[in-house]
Amino acid sequence: MDRKKIDLTPLKKANVPIFFIVGGPGSGKGTQCEKIVAKYGLSHLSSGDLLRDEVKSGSPRGAKLDKIMKAGELVPLEVVLDLVKEAMLKEIAKCSKGFLIDGYPRDVKQGEQFEREEAQAPEKEHSVKGSWPSTNYLICHLEIF
Repeated sequence: MDRKKIDLTPLKKANVPIFFIVGGPGSGKGTQCEKIVAKYGLSHLSSGDLLRDEVKSGSPRGAKLDKIMKAGELVPLEVVLDLVKEAMLKEIAKCSKGFLIDGYPRDVKQGEQFEREEAQAPEKEHSVKGSWPSTNYLICHLEIF
């Protein structure tokens, strides 16, 4: 599946927190995200919802995703990453305070890919060389006990 070139400069310039909420099915990711959104006003992005919305859109990419998902295969990590990045940019344009992303990354490789691609965007104009990255990350892992 072809990838789009997505400019993440607006995301880096916004310098908002990004929380990756990970855990197995039924671990409470969606429930906890709803509570955090209600209290802090962050934007909640669910990789599953983004995939389903893309399929519903009827786009060529959505048609390809539909075939992959109906076959019970995993969607390529690059495609999920592009959907997440596109959704983040839409929310940044609406002045998002930050993000709760659930269902992504599925594994360490996906998290590393996000970091690599986000790092390729130009730094904020007032960044200090050698300072912390312009975007703040936190991965929260939920488990059922």
